[in-house]
Amino acid sequence: MIKKFLLLSTIILTLLFSGCNKDNENLIRGKWQLRHIDMPNNSQISTDSVFYSFQLNIFELATLVRGNDFSAEKANGIYSIKTDSIFMTITPSFMSTALKSPYYGWHTAEKNFAIKKLDHSALILSCNDTIYTFRKF
Repeated sequence: MIKKFLLLSTIILTLLFSGCNKDNENLIRGKWQLRHIDMPNNSQISTDSVFYSFQLNIFELATLVRGNDFSAEKANGIYSIKTDSIFMTITPSFMSTALKSPYYGWHTAEKNFAIKKLDHSALILSCNDTIYTFRKF
């Protein structure tokens, strides 16, 4: 009887956690506008020109560059979601673009974020005590 209970509990927990993962994958799809970055030293960087897009395990980072006309600096890579975390890896040919943008905070090819909030209109990611706040675009 105890073995059946443990097996049933394991199956239910697996379904619950895999369901959350699928929900996060569906919710994160699309384009997100970075609104501000809260730094560990309590300073805040505001922006309206940085976008993260997610689709089918591929992501794109884009920064609008103001000049005579608008253009965008872009970087892309792959991502995966595990429960309440998103793991992102920049494609090597785009690494220099990711490194030079102060809004991305990339120092290596891989970055792991904790998903603090994800719903249809808001995304909040955390990495090393830095908080990234997005709105659905």
